[in-house]
Amino acid sequence: MEHRINTTQKKKMRSFPNSKFYIPHSTLRGFTVFELLIVVAILGVLLATILPSLLNFRRYSILNTEAQELVTMINRARLLSVSSKNDQRFGMHFEAGKIVIFQGSTYSSGATTNEAHTFDRSLTLSSIVINGGGSELLFEKVTGATSQNATTTLLVTGTMASTTVIVRPTGVATIY
Repeated sequence: MEHRINTTQKKKMRSFPNSKFYIPHSTLRGFTVFELLIVVAILGVLLATILPSLLNFRRYSILNTEAQELVTMINRARLLSVSSKNDQRFGMHFEAGKIVIFQGSTYSSGATTNEAHTFDRSLTLSSIVINGGGSELLFEKVTGATSQNATTTLLVTGTMASTTVIVRPTGVATIY
């Protein structure tokens, strides 16, 4: 009898040493369905909280990157005109989904000297306002100035997020 009590006490010590109740030690290991449901629910709540923030961060990141690319392309066209590369002036052609640096006084879509940049699908180049009308912005040789200062807006499709790019009469482009 004494041996039986000692064995029971040892088992009790092995299971939960401070417990008043004897809980037998099981050799079966694993998770119950209830435990798995709790983990899935917690992960669902975390995803529902974090995912919208991540998507907004991605949208604004794409918007900022593409706005910088737009300014870089405009300033590149201006610098090519200032340097009078090939003894030509350069300009920018604006469309809803892309911009093109072109050589000469007029834009030709099939010219081999064109440098195009297509925007991310989630962005639209909207409200292109060029003084004098049209969709081309020309830079003067040597000075890089333009008589057609312009304003355009990059808009993230499906949101209110946007960035405005302004081309001043000096030809310098800035993000507003």
